[in-house]
Amino acid sequence: MRSTHLLGTAAILGTALLLASCAGSGDTGGSAATGGARQGTLVIAENEPPASFDPVQADNSTVDEVVIPAYDSLLTYDDDNQLAGELVTEWSVDDSGTVISLTLRDDVTFHDGAALTAADVVYTLDRIQGIGIGVASFLTAYDHAEAIDDTHVEITLSEADAPFLAALTRVYVVNSALVEENAGDDQGQSWLATNDAGSGPYTVTGYTPNQSATYAQYADYWGGFDGQAENIEFRYLTEASTQASALTSGDIDIAMDIAPADRAQFDTDGFVTDSSATNVVLYSFFNMADPTTSDPALREAISYAYDYQQHVDAILLGAGNTVNGPLPGGMQCSTTDDIGQPTFDLERAQQLVDDNGLAGTTVSMVYLEATTEMEQAATLLQSNLAEIGITLELQAVTYPQFVELYASDDTRPQMGMIYAFPAFPDASAILYQNFDSQFIGTGQNWGAYDNAEVDELLESAQRETDEDARCAQYLEAQETITGDFVSMNLANSNLVAVMSDRVEGYTYRASHHQTVDVYEITLAD
Repeated sequence: MRSTHLLGTAAILGTALLLASCAGSGDTGGSAATGGARQGTLVIAENEPPASFDPVQADNSTVDEVVIPAYDSLLTYDDDNQLAGELVTEWSVDDSGTVISLTLRDDVTFHDGAALTAADVVYTLDRIQGIGIGVASFLTAYDHAEAIDDTHVEITLSEADAPFLAALTRVYVVNSALVEENAGDDQGQSWLATNDAGSGPYTVTGYTPNQSATYAQYADYWGGFDGQAENIEFRYLTEASTQASALTSGDIDIAMDIAPADRAQFDTDGFVTDSSATNVVLYSFFNMADPTTSDPALREAISYAYDYQQHVDAILLGAGNTVNGPLPGGMQCSTTDDIGQPTFDLERAQQLVDDNGLAGTTVSMVYLEATTEMEQAATLLQSNLAEIGITLELQAVTYPQFVELYASDDTRPQMGMIYAFPAFPDASAILYQNFDSQFIGTGQNWGAYDNAEVDELLESAQRETDEDARCAQYLEAQETITGDFVSMNLANSNLVAVMSDRVEGYTYRASHHQTVDVYEITLAD
């Protein structure tokens, strides 16, 4: 399930795709097709449909996944997790850190045949800034951009911003003429929610709400094709057991949501399992403004009452790790130093309850339905808290419902269990996005955490270009955040993809968690 910020156009996808801009078409074989009937089609199971096909919302992985086949980004990450060009062939940053120069490919066309130029890049950046949601939270330092000529763009920032280049990996360039033609009164959000304006290897050919999204190869794609699937289908199967059955029967090729307990059945001929370390942590954020959960003693007691190691051993079945603070181990600026991360200590938790008169307290928590890890973690926390006299009431919701609850101070839950999917492997993608107060109500600061000292540290680290200095600021911020018991940092799980052995070339990408890079995959005969 997805964790990042999503606003706006969820209801629009209840209508069929208009497909006005799609140049390709193709028969995906239908939802029941197997074997030869879909020989050229790659079918990927997902547990939640996207709220939009608009790349401005590609900070969320449900949207990112459906955007990736149809659009090209400016930059990307290579197999060694280093920045590399996609639409951009060369880039440089001036000595002030505020002017970025980009050189673009000159052989890229959109799906309607129009050439992609620097003007489209400027339009895309201005549109993101103007709309102010989704990937805009990664580009807060953006001031303006200028098309020098068709293949050269100059971006000016309001101040130096260390992760800005990394953020360009989530800037998918749109066909400016096509979007402007259909801009309406919301800068094209309604139109792009159900239409494709990209230059990627595949065109969108159809969408059936809550069932499937389909794509066909764009014949004039600048990267060409060499054995990739002719058609792509994302099939929305909310239950892990349904995904397992569909994979067994050959109806799908890749599943990323099969329950850990069910994975062993695929340790046999015909299937391949890929388990990859991630930058994804499962959190439960406390509502820092709620009369009950604003009590630091209660937050501390709850944090020490959870069995974190049991989460890794019994829920993830070893496919993950505990964490030290809000950053996953191995991510930039994470630490092994003691920063006060709570461990399972029922005696300490009980003492906090007794000393502060917390016995009999009732707290509510929402989590995402049809997510095995969350369901089991919620039940484990409920059981642990019962042992110290605290009642936990649980409510399973969909991700759009989760976002809607957090859009208002009046409906923000006391606790909310959610993943953070960092869009790039920079500490800012977790610390700045989830704990800076400017994102309360409009971003990913789910706990409404407002600490001026932390804000100053995180915003200073955004401007700092010296890596050691940045990490020192992030370490100080982590210590404060951990000491304030803003979130329970439950576990850092692996991404486990189970697939048919007809799939070749699958690679997990930490910068695009819970997505599949369909262009890198070929299908065996």
